[in-house]
Amino acid sequence: MEREEWLEGVELDPGFAERDRRRKAGQAVEIVRTERLLVRETVLSDVPALYEMGKEEGAGEYLGPVQPTMEEEMEFMAAYIRHAYAFYDFGLWTVLELAGGEVVGRAGLFPSKILDEGVELGYLIRRNRRGRGYASECCRAILTYASEVLDLHEIHVLSDRRNTASLRVARGLGFTEREKIQKEASEWTHWIWESL
Repeated sequence: MEREEWLEGVELDPGFAERDRRRKAGQAVEIVRTERLLVRETVLSDVPALYEMGKEEGAGEYLGPVQPTMEEEMEFMAAYIRHAYAFYDFGLWTVLELAGGEVVGRAGLFPSKILDEGVELGYLIRRNRRGRGYASECCRAILTYASEVLDLHEIHVLSDRRNTASLRVARGLGFTEREKIQKEASEWTHWIWESL
């Protein structure tokens, strides 16, 4: 059966079709806009700022380490941008301040490596922008997007118990603590959020 025959009569979500069209045209999809922030798909020009942010002390412990060199990070991110967003229709995105357009963080959704079929929320705000409520602001909007646009009604956070700021954010977003998980030498708290 040809692809066109298979698709005949299938009604595509217009939002998904538009996101797919933009990605194929090499344009970043805007995910959410808040009062102070824009969350959009990452573009290669974001990578140097994200790379520096990822090298800040402790950053790699929570969203995964950056590649050893900028060249390797660019290569990795080019593949991520090309494949992850199209395959899942979500991923880790760039967080920018609306005033000035500066990259101030990374946040988004990703398939859990620990929870079967679970989707996790991850967030990291650059050190010089912490304490302003940016993580809560962008993540609250991402949860609305996950529920209303992606039809995901259960989101997880795995937070290192030493990361008290992340624990506060998860609690403030309405996540409920489910269990403790031992991961390598660390203890993680498993949080769950469910939309109504």
